[in-house]
Amino acid sequence: MAEELDVRVSEQEAKIHQLEIHQAYQDETVDQLSHLVAKQQQDIVELKHQLKVLSEFLKNMKSEMGSQIKLPSEESPPPHY
Repeated sequence: MAEELDVRVSEQEAKIHQLEIHQAYQDETVDQLSHLVAKQQQDIVELKHQLKVLSEFLKNMKSEMGSQIKLPSEESPPPHY
């Protein structure tokens, strides 16, 4: 009886150990993903800024050149083939 109990305890300890290892890997993955999301957020902010600068540049070019340059929203759609 005591020997059977020792076997069960050992099996439970092994399962707990495996769960702890699994959680450690998950924690590491969550940390990596968190850093990745933060980096992507920085990239999005930078891209939004670049888009704003380019939009202003195009608006200024249009005002300087008159009706020679059209904004994409003013262009007619391309023909479908």
